[in-house]
Amino acid sequence: MDGAGAAAGATIAPLTHEVAYADTDAGGIVYHARYIEMAERSRNAVLRALDLPVASMRARFGVLFIIREARALYHQPALVGDLLTLASGIVSTSRVRVTWRTRITRGGRPICDVEAQIAAYDPAQDGPCLLPEALMRRLAEAPRLAPAPRPAAMRPSR
Repeated sequence: MDGAGAAAGATIAPLTHEVAYADTDAGGIVYHARYIEMAERSRNAVLRALDLPVASMRARFGVLFIIREARALYHQPALVGDLLTLASGIVSTSRVRVTWRTRITRGGRPICDVEAQIAAYDPAQDGPCLLPEALMRRLAEAPRLAPAPRPAAMRPSR
């Protein structure tokens, strides 16, 4: 592992995703936006394992989760038929947002890292809000991951 394994919190089995033709472009390479969707499914699986299904957030805590920012770092392409492993964990939390990382790998080799900053939204007030304390306590049990590595700045070609 690259030092980005779970540092604290629960250990939750990663998802397995077989790349289907629908995940790919005309050349059989996974379309870049599909990694964002894979990360969403992985985060939702972690939340379900913590008994925090996204569908119950409003009823239980009075809030919804919204994506504030999403970044993807592509290491190498995945192809139709590949079996990918999706592992999600929290990078950081504050009262206003939670940053999640999803490591997408094939055979232990990195394919893509997705980081998503997620904020709480209060539908009754039609605006952002602080994360409820009870929800923060539950999120403390989630797996932890180190931030995604950032590549060195690209050098211009000669």
